[in-house]
Amino acid sequence: FDSYMIPQNELNLHNIRLLEVDNRTTLPMNTLTRILITSEDVIHSWTIPSIGVKADATPGRLNQATFWFNRPGVFYGQCSEICGANHSFMPIVVESTSTNDFLNW
Repeated sequence: FDSYMIPQNELNLHNIRLLEVDNRTTLPMNTLTRILITSEDVIHSWTIPSIGVKADATPGRLNQATFWFNRPGVFYGQCSEICGANHSFMPIVVESTSTNDFLNW
């Protein structure tokens, strides 16, 4: 899954600078979700503070995290491990929708 930060000159009025991405992850609410995390280069950390998820992405290792959305919304996070020159430009955006909206998406 690839998702990249939207450059500042392409943001609209509803986007959050340095946090908005071109390809949000969309997940259903009221469903236990498990993600598998790894890295190809250096240690990263996949973090969304508002849902209490932080999992290290380590080269050569497969880590997992589980979480549950109990409400719809857009949840923002970032890499929380200093990982190199572009560390500040690794946002994470997860959108939680109803199960019906997710199935029709």
